[in-house]
Amino acid sequence: MLVIGSLVSCNKNDATPAVSAGDFKLGTVWVYKYTDYDATGAVVSTANVTLTITAQTTISGESWWVATGAGSPSYIRKTATGYYTIKNSVSQLQFKVPAVFNDTWRVTYTSAAGDYSDFKVLGLNQNVTVPMGTIACYYAEGYDSNSLEDKVWYNDANMMVKQLEFDQVGIGTPFVDFSLELVSFTL
Repeated sequence: MLVIGSLVSCNKNDATPAVSAGDFKLGTVWVYKYTDYDATGAVVSTANVTLTITAQTTISGESWWVATGAGSPSYIRKTATGYYTIKNSVSQLQFKVPAVFNDTWRVTYTSAAGDYSDFKVLGLNQNVTVPMGTIACYYAEGYDSNSLEDKVWYNDANMMVKQLEFDQVGIGTPFVDFSLELVSFTL
């Protein structure tokens, strides 16, 4: 799931995005517009991807929401430091909430060397326009050892609002590989 261009309007200031309880329930649904791009920036395909909270489970003594609909099940948990997911069989911070400018964290996607993003919060209360509307978000970028991997806009109310994932050919300039944009959110 998470695991988000030109529609972004930046508004950097010290205020944080609107905060809600951010706790989900059975039946919570996110619909994202998924767009796949080639190395030239041309759109290869688009589709809506739906993620639905279908269950709650306990893993290692912690309560997790089970989200299905975008491949294998995703596990989501909200704590005082943000939203956690299980990646690489380990609970990892996915989105820091609340966050301050320059907060950092790492997400390791698989056990393969270099398959990670070191995220850094670069914007607070940034307005991003997605199919659902214009939404105030935290803005963070993720880098691996040598290049930009992700740009994400997220908040406490909706979790992920937009993601741009980057790739590169050889040692070339990174290009947007795919994007996810929030179409609707039902709590």
